[in-house]
Amino acid sequence: FLVTRQPLFALLDIVQTNPSTMKLSVHAPSLAQTHMQGPKDAGINGSGKPLTKEELDEVKEELEQIKKEYGLKEPTRSFMDEPGTEWRFGGAPDYSLTNLYYLKQRTKEHPEDSLEKVVENLVKTWEMERSHKVDYTKHQSVDQERFLISANGGKKFNNEEANKVGNYNVLMESCPAEIWDKENITWEKSHEKFHNAFAAFPWEVLEVYSGPPKVAFSWRHWADYTGTYEETTGEGERIEIFGFMTAVVNDKLQLCDCEVFYNPEDFIKNLRGEKKVKDTNSSWNTMW
Repeated sequence: FLVTRQPLFALLDIVQTNPSTMKLSVHAPSLAQTHMQGPKDAGINGSGKPLTKEELDEVKEELEQIKKEYGLKEPTRSFMDEPGTEWRFGGAPDYSLTNLYYLKQRTKEHPEDSLEKVVENLVKTWEMERSHKVDYTKHQSVDQERFLISANGGKKFNNEEANKVGNYNVLMESCPAEIWDKENITWEKSHEKFHNAFAAFPWEVLEVYSGPPKVAFSWRHWADYTGTYEETTGEGERIEIFGFMTAVVNDKLQLCDCEVFYNPEDFIKNLRGEKKVKDTNSSWNTMW
C-alpha cells in the first residue's frame, strides 16, 4: 500500500518552496528512514549510519514473515495515496522498518475494530501527514479551522503555527532552555537533532478512557538507542516515553483540540547519558 515516486535508495536532497509552508531543504538516505536515520544495531554498522539496502530488504522480509505467521496487520495510515500530494522527501514514506518494530515490540495488541485501534491509526495518520506532506492545508487528519495542539500546558499552536515550527518544537515547547532551546531551534534543526539517534521510533496507544467527541488516552513511544544524540552514543538500550493525551474530534474524526502530557526532560537526559534508563518512568517502565 506504499507509494514510491523515486527509487527507494536514491539520495534525497529536495528544496520545498511551497508558499503555504516554508522553504526547506531535507535529506534522507531512503524513504524508509527519513526523519530517523540511525543504525539498526548498536556498534554493528557504525554510529549514526542508516540501514543499508540489504538490511532494509531483510526488514521487509521479516515483516512479511511475521505478518503471515501470526496473522498480524500493519497500522493504517490513511491518505497516503492522494493524487497530487507534494511529499517532503520526494515520495510517500515507507513505514516497513517502523511497522516491524511496532509489531515486535508493542505492549498492547488491540482488536482491529476497537476504539483503541481507531485512535492509534488516527494519530499515526496525523504524524505521517505533518511529517511528510508539505502543504498543511491539504492534511486530512485535522480540522483545518479548529486544530490546536499544546504540550504540558504550554502554548497552543494552531494548524499553520504547528506546521511551521514542526512537531518536536510543539511537543518540547514547555521545556527549559537547557533541555530544548526553542528560541534557536528551527524546524530543520529540530529534526536534525534526532536524525542519528534511532533507526525508527514506534508509537502505540495503551488505553482509551473516553470516546468521541473528547478522546482521552495513554500512550507509549519508544526506540532502541543505537546511534548518537549530540555528543552521546547509545549502547542499544531501549528508551521509552509514556504520556497521556486528550483530543477533541469532529464528526469526521478529524483532530480539533489536542493536549499532550509527558516528561520530555527525562527523555533528553536519557539521550545525553545524564540519567539512566532504569531510573526513568518508574510507574510505567516495561523493561525494569
